[in-house]
This record gives sequence, structure tokens and C-alpha cells, in this order.
Amino acid sequence: MSPYIFIPLSMLIFLGMNLYNYKSLKNNLILSKFKWTLRVVFILIFLFEAAYFIAIKSSPLPPMIYQISIICIGVSFMLFCTIIPFQIALFFINKLKRNNQKIAKFIVDICIILGFILYIIVGAYNANFNTIITNYDIKIKNLKTPLNLAIITDVHIGEFFQKEYMASLVDRINLLKPDALLIVGDLVDLSSDKIGDFLDPLKDVNSKFGTFMVVGNHEYYHGIDGLINKFKELGIKVLENQSLEIAGVNLAGVYDITGFKMGKFEPDFIKALKYTNPNLPTILLTHQPRSLQYLHKDVDLAILGHTHGGQIFPFSFLVWLNQKYIYGLYKINENMQIVVSSGAGLWGPPFRVGTNSEIVYLKLKGE
Repeated sequence: MSPYIFIPLSMLIFLGMNLYNYKSLKNNLILSKFKWTLRVVFILIFLFEAAYFIAIKSSPLPPMIYQISIICIGVSFMLFCTIIPFQIALFFINKLKRNNQKIAKFIVDICIILGFILYIIVGAYNANFNTIITNYDIKIKNLKTPLNLAIITDVHIGEFFQKEYMASLVDRINLLKPDALLIVGDLVDLSSDKIGDFLDPLKDVNSKFGTFMVVGNHEYYHGIDGLINKFKELGIKVLENQSLEIAGVNLAGVYDITGFKMGKFEPDFIKALKYTNPNLPTILLTHQPRSLQYLHKDVDLAILGHTHGGQIFPFSFLVWLNQKYIYGLYKINENMQIVVSSGAGLWGPPFRVGTNSEIVYLKLKGE
């Protein structure tokens, strides 16, 4: 979608969302005494949100303003999602006898407040303090020697997560003692000249065969040329529509499908898989699940990210509609499986509901 459509459309959506949230809360039996305060709060929330969307096509926001703006976007969405089901409940409550209506509405109004607070607390905790290790045991045809792989994707090192978080991920990865670390795109949300030493902990990854990666859509937004060079300086092998043999497998990787829109660094699955050894199983790294529509032949295992597992339920339904595969291990057919990670970081509002940040640990064995 063109930014000239996306920006005003997004602002209109969030304006409507804030108006709906305000209208609902000013009629809340507990909050109705604070109508003017609520009005000021929602005006400020929308102004910060508008600043974020306007900045997409202008100069970047100062870090603190950016963080407040992106939190406001999350708060508006999560409050809207909290209110909607209770408003549906109120529709049926209004059909009760009048004596019961006031009591029922009072209970619903309390539930809206408590539900929203719980929604925010759980979301903030999962996003910032609850990174998990997800283990998969996967059998692959023609794999002669077991192979253990650590996977991270969608770390989005930038305004929220920086060097300390990257170091904490590396510490946990090293405890797994993987044969290789695979990074499946959206590692950063900053340009190469602003990334500083945020990625330096990746130099300390201990694995037998090294660290391999493909780029995601966010690398394109921040200067993909410079970022690829930066990744290579860190000792990371960037797979650019190519494959190589490691540990008894073909490891292939492609650019992200955002390259088609950008007109550069376009993915080429045919080129990436052209020289794979037919006697070895093939593992493919590609950032977005919907990129699989361009895959011209099966691979034994594809590893993907991008979806964040939906990040904030119920936004996950929209992600599913867009990407088809949202999270976990899928058996596509008798010859091909895919793993979609929810990512080790987050993008946008610093909340996760219905999903966790994760490091994936794959234990691959032959059939």
C-alpha cells in the first residue's frame, strides 16, 4: 500500500478508535466523573499517534516521542479490543428487566477496567520479560548426522531493544550449544550508521559452523546495502539467493519479497536452489511465510519469521489472513515441513498477548 494512502487511512482508523474508546469510557459508571480528563487523555493519545504516522514520510521522531507514540498505538488498539466484547454483552444486558440492567452494567464497567489493566500487564510482561526457548524435534529424510540449530528472527534491535538485549539472547543461545545459529530476517530497525555496537554480542556466538542469516523486510527500510555489509563485518554469512553445504545439509537463503516492491535485492528461489546437492536434505531460510508462493519445488524444511505469532491477540487473525502460516511447525506435504517463529523481539507497541518472544531450538534427526 502506498504511504500516501496508508498514512491518512491509519490516522483515520485510530481517530475512529479513540473516539469510540472515549465515548464508551465516558459512559462507564466508574469513569463518568472524569469526562474532561478522559477527553484530554484521548486527544493526547491521538496526537502522539498522528505524529508517528506523519513521521513515516518525514524525519524520524526523537526516541522518547517515538516510544510514547508507539505505546499509544498499542493502548488504543488494546483498549478497543477490550471494550468491544463487553459492549456486545451490554447489548444483551439491555434486554433484561430494568432493575437488573444497572447492576449488570456496573459489573461490566468494572470488568472493562480490570480487563484492560490485565491485558496491558500481561502484554508488557510477555514482550519484555518472558523470552522462552521453544524446542522442536524434527525428522528429515536423508539426514545422516543429527543437527542442532538455534533460530532467532525479528529481533528488531532499535529504539526498544539494544545491545543489552542482544547480549542476553547470545548468552542463552550459547547455553544451547548449537551447531549453527540461523537468523531469519528483521534483525535490526536502524540504519548501519546508527546501529553502533548494538550487534557486537553476535561476535560471541559459540557454534560449530557459525552464524547464517537472510534479510527481512525491515532491513530494506533502513538501507539494506549498508546493513548487509555490517552483518558481514560481524562474521555473519548472509545468504543472498544462494546455498551452501554445511553439516550434511544444503542451507539455502533468499532475499525478502519486499525486494520486488523496492526493485532491488529481489528474491530468486530458482537461483538459490539451483546448485543444491540432490543427495542432501535442503533447509531454506526465507523471512515471510507468504514468500513460499514463489517456491518452485519442495524443500525438506523451510524456516520463517515475520508474523510475530500475531504479537497482540486478536491482531493475529489479520496476520493469519495475510501470511497463511502464523506460528509453529507445519507439515506441508510428505516431503516438506516449515517452522514459523514468533520472533525474539518485537516491532511496534511493546506488548505481546497470546504469544511469546522466543529462541527456537531445532533438533534435526534422520528418518
